Amino acid sequence: KEARAALAINPSAAQGYLVLAESQLGQGQIEKAAEGYHQLEKFGPLGVSTATAGLGDLAAYQGKYAEAARILEQGATADVAGKMADSAASKYAALGNIEQMQGHQAAALAAIGKALANSQSTQIKFLAASSYVDAGDLAKAQKLAASLSSELTSEPQAYGKIIEGLMALKRKEAKEAVKQITAANNLLDTWIGRFELGRAYLEAGMFTEADSEFDQCAKRRGEAIELFMDNVPSYAYFPSVYYYQGRVREGMKSEGFADFYKTYLSIRGQSSEDPLVPEIRRRIGQ
Repeated sequence: KEARAALAINPSAAQGYLVLAESQLGQGQIEKAAEGYHQLEKFGPLGVSTATAGLGDLAAYQGKYAEAARILEQGATADVAGKMADSAASKYAALGNIEQMQGHQAAALAAIGKALANSQSTQIKFLAASSYVDAGDLAKAQKLAASLSSELTSEPQAYGKIIEGLMALKRKEAKEAVKQITAANNLLDTWIGRFELGRAYLEAGMFTEADSEFDQCAKRRGEAIELFMDNVPSYAYFPSVYYYQGRVREGMKSEGFADFYKTYLSIRGQSSEDPLVPEIRRRIGQ
């Protein structure tokens, strides 16, 4: 609500800049996307907040995690001061994901705690629960999953089932994870649901099925730009699709599997902060 209100000063112009920036990002035009996000800074404090979310996501997309964390931390602090709790929560959730990708568990959990303190929205509960699963705190993840599943509409119910699947995956119960996430996708077909189902299939050794899910993620890449359709950019999630496509094709012993890894490196290969970069280089013999 706050993000959309941010554009109310001149909605058509501001929305146009946001749509343009996200479109350019989807086409790999990083510098132009950044310019588009900066244009939003003209539209008052809420416009600045939306721009900050975009610039933080853009830095994370490139694997510039320290820069992304700085942008999001500062933006969330400004949001809290400006009494924009939902905007602050989304930035803290994004910050938690960035810290998690680097293996910084304590920092990730601290950010997630701040996200939940500012908002109990469906998307924040889901993102927080995902981070709790990654950190191994399944009790907190289970509590949030139960809360989501108890809602009356299909969207939170689907996210609750995805969390149940991720917890099963954490327990090395890949087939149960496939079952839960498939049920979630039958309730609501989401990009993140397809992505997590692909990971579950991969862990189950079901390479053909995993390949199909990640192929869908690649074809539906536009949905990853805003996972929740709330004017909060989330494209930092997308490059991992290439990593997992490489993993699947490598598992299938397919020729050309390295091409997917190289595509990942074309986005984040200059990053010294991304733990996947050295792993990928080892896999392709660089």
